[in-house]
Amino acid sequence: MAFLKKRHVAVDKAPGLLYIVSLMVSFLTHRLIKKHTQLPVISPDEEKADENRLQRLGAVLEHECRHLHIESQQLMNELVFPMAGNKAVMEPALRKVYEMVDALIPSDSFRQPTEAHIEDPELWGDSLAHYSDRKEAYFQAVKKLFTLVLAISRSTLEAEPEKMDHEKELEDIRNTFEIDLDDFQKLRRRATEFYKIAFAKYLSMVFQPVRDEVDQKIG
Repeated sequence: MAFLKKRHVAVDKAPGLLYIVSLMVSFLTHRLIKKHTQLPVISPDEEKADENRLQRLGAVLEHECRHLHIESQQLMNELVFPMAGNKAVMEPALRKVYEMVDALIPSDSFRQPTEAHIEDPELWGDSLAHYSDRKEAYFQAVKKLFTLVLAISRSTLEAEPEKMDHEKELEDIRNTFEIDLDDFQKLRRRATEFYKIAFAKYLSMVFQPVRDEVDQKIG
C-alpha cells in the first residue's frame, strides 16, 4: 500500500491499523450516502449509537497510528476520506439497497404502509381531494411514482444512463390514472418520501453488519 510504503511501514506490521481503516471507511461511506440522498432519520437511537461507534473507532485509530509513528490526520486525509468517497466502495452498497427497494414494490410490505399513510393530513399537512372515491387508482399512481424515483436514482450508477423524459413519464402516470394536477403533485411528494424511508431502512440493514462488528470487536 502506497501510504504505508511512503512511511516505511510494512503492510504485515499494520494489520490492526488496516482493519480499523476498513471499518472507518465503511462508516464514512454510510454517512456520505445518507448525506447525498438526504435521508430521513428512521432510528434516532441507532444514529446516536453510530456516533459513539465512530468515536471508538477514532480512538483506536489514533492508538494504532501512534504505535506505527504515523500522523493520524494524514491517514484520514490521504487514505480514509478518499476511499470512503470512492465509487468502487459506494457502488456495491448502493446496488444492494436498490435491489432491496425494487423487491419491496410488488409486496404487501409496500402496499400496507402506503395505504395506511397516503391520506394522513396530520402527517402531510394537506389532504387529497378525491382519494376517498379513488383509493386504488391513487395507490397505483403512488406505486408508479415510487418506481420512477427508484429508476432515476438507480440510473446514476450507470456509465451511460438511459435517457428518460421524466416530464413525459410523469404526465403519462397522471393521465393513466386520471388524477387532477393538485392531487398529483401531492402524490409525488408522498411517493418521494415513501422512497426515502424505504431507502433509509434498507441502507441501515445493509450497514448493520459493520455496526455489529464494531460492537463485538472494538471496546
